[in-house]
Amino acid sequence: MRRSSRARSLVSLVALLLVARAPGRAASPQVSAARSAPVRLKVLSLRFLTFAPFAIARDEGYFRAQGLDVELVPLVSSADATPSLIRGDLDVVAGVLKIADFNAIARGATLRFVADKDHFEPGACVGSAFVARPGFLDGKGGDGPARLRGARVATTPLHFMEYALETLLGRKGLTLDDLKLARLPGSMVAEAFGAGSLDLGQLSEPDLSRVLRSGEAVLWKGVREVLPGAQHSVVAFGPRLLGKDRDVGRRFLVAYLQGVRQYNLGKTERNLDLLAAETGVDRELLRAACWPSIRGDGKIDVASVLDFQKWAVRRGALDEVVPAERFWDPSFAVDASRILGPPAR
Repeated sequence: MRRSSRARSLVSLVALLLVARAPGRAASPQVSAARSAPVRLKVLSLRFLTFAPFAIARDEGYFRAQGLDVELVPLVSSADATPSLIRGDLDVVAGVLKIADFNAIARGATLRFVADKDHFEPGACVGSAFVARPGFLDGKGGDGPARLRGARVATTPLHFMEYALETLLGRKGLTLDDLKLARLPGSMVAEAFGAGSLDLGQLSEPDLSRVLRSGEAVLWKGVREVLPGAQHSVVAFGPRLLGKDRDVGRRFLVAYLQGVRQYNLGKTERNLDLLAAETGVDRELLRAACWPSIRGDGKIDVASVLDFQKWAVRRGALDEVVPAERFWDPSFAVDASRILGPPAR
């Protein structure tokens, strides 16, 4: 009887091993069920298209499969994000490259970029652009120096898009000093065009498609033409995930990149459902919009980040360029890609 029991146990074990080794069954990135209660993380999330992978990872259960209980936290002002990360009030933040982040790192803050959140892919559709009020660029002068000099332009001082604007102007022999700059949020650009109080501005999707389709503005220049391949926004970790909970950080990146790779499948019905619910943007506008480019392996364009800092130094907003090893930790993305395999595209 005992021998029969041992035999049955041996058969069961062999069967389990055969199933585990069966061809075509990829190793799952799911965390062992033996883990204790899910680890809670607070992650900055805003209702923009570039935050879509976070919502996808939450709604599709990718965070849960990694043993994470992720709370997506909205902030009234993105300026509060980095201080909240450094204090530990948030575990993960994501957003546009900011000079304040490099100043914080230079002063010793425990803050590192760990993944791409969007960049200006050369040859991709135009998801962020400089726009003009209808009629402003018409005529013989086009967008030459004579026409642009003295133009009324909406910008945010020392913002990444001001960097892009100054780069564009430099190719035309102009500087920001040749323009009349106005502080104006993107949500008011179209209204200012209609009132005749603004000549040029910058918009990103889905506002860009909405305004261009309505005829309230015309396309001047896509940012990807000005800064091809440039890094625009990143995912960043703070003290907790860079320190004692690095394994939690790796698991977060696995789930995040799963979300990115689903996002990169494009305008599937499932993705449209998820993004419409998360952003509040109409499905048809989402279908028409150009979705920002996000790398499925999480890598960032380090050279362009250094170029952005050099501009900040020239503007006197940063004392010196922070070297890559102090702002970029690629290990989380490398480990996540090793687990998930290479992205399909």
